[in-house]
Amino acid sequence: MAATQMNEVSTVENRFNMVECQLKPGGVRDYRLTKNMNAIPREAFISGTSHDLAYADMELQCVAGEATRTMLTPTALALLIELAEVQPDDVVLDIAGGTGYSTAVLAGLASTVIALEDDEAFCEKAGSIWQDLGIDNAVSVCGALTDGQAKQGPFDVIFINGCLSVTPEKLLEQLIENGRLVCMQKFDGTAKAIIYRRIGDRMSSQIAFDNVAPDLTGFDPDPVFEF
Repeated sequence: MAATQMNEVSTVENRFNMVECQLKPGGVRDYRLTKNMNAIPREAFISGTSHDLAYADMELQCVAGEATRTMLTPTALALLIELAEVQPDDVVLDIAGGTGYSTAVLAGLASTVIALEDDEAFCEKAGSIWQDLGIDNAVSVCGALTDGQAKQGPFDVIFINGCLSVTPEKLLEQLIENGRLVCMQKFDGTAKAIIYRRIGDRMSSQIAFDNVAPDLTGFDPDPVFEF
């Protein structure tokens, strides 16, 4: 068997093992989600020697130009997406997805995904990868992560690829009725998955589980001045 064919077979097996040996034992139950993650080549979104580790349940670096972003582990990503209860007609805002793996996964579940990054290099690279994979319901925009993308909202789902130290109030304002925002957030120093849901004029929140995620800079508390 040629080396290219062997690599393709190995990649397919690694994706299958990721789903069967990591995601499902880790608590992921959504069939649409596991099927989608079993079909998307995670290695297409990372660079260099990390290709060999593309389906390990670990955080990896994705790179575009001088920009770098730490990706969620496959299990953390899947559990957060499952928490968001993404529906086929949903419009999703995906924040800090780097080269676009999380957007690719979400695009298989939703109607439209808008990926927000703060570096144009990420936007360009993600768009190129999606085009190569035939993903045509995702678009990338560049801007401040904390500002969201109000002019293209409101959104059914806002998905944040990272851990915040404060409640993202500005982003919550961009949710539609019954819209959901999911992220990792620190409470007393511990990272917890949380889902916010808009119900009329109020916002409900529920902590779902403990996990790990890279800290997202910019989502920091306002400094406290002492005299």
